[in-house]
Amino acid sequence: MSNPLTIVCSAKMGFGTFEAKFHPLVRLDAVGQVIVLRKEAGPEIPKIRYVVLPKLCKFPILNFLITPILLTWTVWKTKADLILAYHYIPHFYFAYIASLFSGRPYILGQTGSDDQLLAKLPLRGMFLRHILNKALQLNVPGRNSLEFWEAIGIRKVRVLHSTIDTDYYVPSAQAKAYDFVYTGRLEDYKGVDLMIEAANQLKKSLPDFRFAIVGYGSGRQRYETTVKNYGLENNVFFMGFQSDIRMWLQKSRIFIMASDCEGLPCALMEAMSCGMVCLTSLVGNIGDLIIEGETGFSFLPRDKQRMVELMEQLYHQEPTMQQIKERARALVVAEHSYSVAQDLWTDALRGIVNKN
Repeated sequence: MSNPLTIVCSAKMGFGTFEAKFHPLVRLDAVGQVIVLRKEAGPEIPKIRYVVLPKLCKFPILNFLITPILLTWTVWKTKADLILAYHYIPHFYFAYIASLFSGRPYILGQTGSDDQLLAKLPLRGMFLRHILNKALQLNVPGRNSLEFWEAIGIRKVRVLHSTIDTDYYVPSAQAKAYDFVYTGRLEDYKGVDLMIEAANQLKKSLPDFRFAIVGYGSGRQRYETTVKNYGLENNVFFMGFQSDIRMWLQKSRIFIMASDCEGLPCALMEAMSCGMVCLTSLVGNIGDLIIEGETGFSFLPRDKQRMVELMEQLYHQEPTMQQIKERARALVVAEHSYSVAQDLWTDALRGIVNKN
């Protein structure tokens, strides 16, 4: 039997997203340990060990100088079989440099859509394409990203992104305390400002709706001020960071998000797996999840009027949408569960396992 693999990884990612990436990977018998270099320790996950970077790495220039050296040294010290990196800036760079000096292969994971914008730039885009084509594999969030990279000549691209625990995120018959819920970062690029504007407009026709905003971010204080100025304190509630996202999904009727850009959001998959009616902006690879009127509903980015119209429609019709809820969950179970990701990782690592 082959020796279990040691993987060294450079990644950041916040709560929820990190677990969605690594839980399926560490469940494989072929993986012995994953060593993650980051600026702070991450969540406790079996087989994962963290190397916390020096405090000097909080400065971007020093981070670019120090981290590739530490990554290479960790690969040598642990005799790692593979380097793994998530997100282009700066982690793709780090994996590429560590691979040059260690001779170990690397796999890269796209987490958002900004990588695709950078690929179109003249010099930086050319360097990015070089790094990607040297990789053992590029994992992307969905079909939209797959087609983009293949169209510009990137080889060895596979749809393998965040997946969720569909045995944990399940529907619940408990009473609903909120009509709408959003879970995620509190930033403008996530469309939180737009959701509050929509809520202000929605109040004219639905004065008693309740909207829970669950998450953290730099915009929270500003958004709370806006809610107060609009007189929405009895409609919009900021719940802050919550470790048990499932609880908030199960006590709400309709999931909503309005991002300007996304890869393939875990938050949306979690809501769909909980059998919720979902409303989202149609960006990135969300088209892989939302089949209009069948697994959910969508609007074009920043189309506030259409968003308000759909929120009002779903507020009234959600109790009659059982088939949509069931289809949404079935799609996530079939295509975005841990077991699906484990099969894809097994295939991706087969060549390294055989050499080992």
